[in-house]
Amino acid sequence: MKIIKNGWILLAIAVVASSTLAYAIWPTFDQKRTLALLVADGTDTDAQQIWQQAALEEGIKLEVVSASQFLRARPSDQKTYAGIIVPDKLHRRASTYLTDTLRDYVRQGGKLMLVFDALTYDLNGAYAPESARLSDVAGVDYAMYEKFGKAVVRASPIIGTRESVSRIGIPPGRTDVEKAVSFNNQTFDHWMTTYRYSELKYPLFQTGTVAPDTEVMMLTPETQVVAARHRLGKGETLFINLPLGLLKNRTDGLLMHSFLRYFSDEFVGLPRLLSAPDGIGGLILNIHVDNGAAIKSLATLQNMGIFDQGPYSIHFTAGPDVNQFGDGLGMDVVHNSTTQQWIRYLQARGNAIGDHGGWIHNYFGSRINDTNSNEYEKYLVYNNDALRNVTGRPITEYSAPIGNHPRWVTDWIGSHGIETYYTTSNLGMGPTRMFQNNALIDKRTWSIPITPFGRIASFEEAMFAKQPAGPMTDWLVSLTNFVATNQTIRQIYCHPIGVPYYADSMRALLDTARSLHEQHLFNWRTMTDVARFMSRREEVQWKLSDQAGELELKASHSTSLAQMAWRIPATLCHKPQITRGKGIVSRQADHIWQVTAGEVRELTVTCARESGVSH
Repeated sequence: MKIIKNGWILLAIAVVASSTLAYAIWPTFDQKRTLALLVADGTDTDAQQIWQQAALEEGIKLEVVSASQFLRARPSDQKTYAGIIVPDKLHRRASTYLTDTLRDYVRQGGKLMLVFDALTYDLNGAYAPESARLSDVAGVDYAMYEKFGKAVVRASPIIGTRESVSRIGIPPGRTDVEKAVSFNNQTFDHWMTTYRYSELKYPLFQTGTVAPDTEVMMLTPETQVVAARHRLGKGETLFINLPLGLLKNRTDGLLMHSFLRYFSDEFVGLPRLLSAPDGIGGLILNIHVDNGAAIKSLATLQNMGIFDQGPYSIHFTAGPDVNQFGDGLGMDVVHNSTTQQWIRYLQARGNAIGDHGGWIHNYFGSRINDTNSNEYEKYLVYNNDALRNVTGRPITEYSAPIGNHPRWVTDWIGSHGIETYYTTSNLGMGPTRMFQNNALIDKRTWSIPITPFGRIASFEEAMFAKQPAGPMTDWLVSLTNFVATNQTIRQIYCHPIGVPYYADSMRALLDTARSLHEQHLFNWRTMTDVARFMSRREEVQWKLSDQAGELELKASHSTSLAQMAWRIPATLCHKPQITRGKGIVSRQADHIWQVTAGEVRELTVTCARESGVSH
């Protein structure tokens, strides 16, 4: 067995046994309109879960298929899958028979998403010396172990074009327009960035020759290919030269989710269950109120008309102090009648009141760690009790002070009725279940990442960075349009003290939100609203099938399908008809139908296939 350790990323990837052809009966398939996640035989189900959960959150039908199951299927049965995804890490080893079968699958019209190190080794752990065995299918030479040795994987910034970033669905704020790189008559100038770090690098294979009929979507400053589409015969491959699963495990799941959604929507063209209530996009504005001085700032926000819109998620640090005990700089929710009046006023306007850490903002946020829950858990109790007593309701939201959120905090909030929390992980994503080391951290709670503006995220951070107002305005307006266009949810946050410094930017955000809301394209949401919708959405059972020339979508829920909405490409079928249950069919764009369910437990939608269209 020939094994080479190639950089930190390959050290982190376990060698997974793969495609042995054990005896099995021919599998039976119906005409499925779904994606297949092709994994090695014997792959641990926990390792698959991260892909399954991502597909669930994006509303994509994904079925796990083992290599031997796929190979023993008749070619006609293999083609019933609308597309095949071969993930990183879970399927490094494969037989030549499997790689040849996938190559033929694409040539005959199949759609393949090939991720990073998938199928780069044979069953004995040996690699092709010149480049990966499916380089011709990917449209680019990669995994060139013989040429690069230990440097075969490197860490690099990644860049997209303006068009590709938009098509992939990367939200405004996760890229900065910087120095342009020219490649194949395209301008790559949208650099991936992240909150608080001056430089962001991703692990990827060094690449070589790019084949004709290959559209490069993302690359490195040295023009190494990061993402590309390549036509082969009648089919096409989406090659992602990034360890998407590993990145998601390390709490950077944006690219996994974005490429999954892109592959399903634009590459394959499948219906998808939208991740926003009624299919209407929205923003969560999470306001952190953590010291006594913020009371005057709340009055300023009121005078600006900010509270005339909403609802928002507004979180309080409730204790009398901020930096140390006895400094008297805090909100003092228990004793300060003015603070209590503000909380009740905001609650009466429909805003969600939440916990911002534990009682004393800076002291708690700077001292908690993975091992001191016994000492600091009481401050979470103090904060929660104080706000519950003022609001008269259970507290259902949480945000971490200074962004410090150890695992035990998640355990505590999950056991005390808190349904959702703000996070600086998975930046730029919508609501998501948190994963680490292939493990789902807590099924009781939804994490809701913030979407940053490059390396900053709030008005006060922009103020300290001396950020001009113009770019802040452009970002907020662009992000509001992004959620409306993509029918998704994102979160931004701020402290009251920072808003007046960017009053014009905030007014532009409010004006854009109001205009889109009047067009039924945008809604403000609270974290609790979104978390409850997502929990109910997880329980929706739905499937797609071809029935005598018609596409049929069947959905059910134990209580109600209300607010569930499906995106159906108009190129896939004629106008959908609801044949069971109640709902609304609408045209969202020239190429998209939307079916929104009413107050029903079951829904059936049928639509005749477009003539000449095959998927």
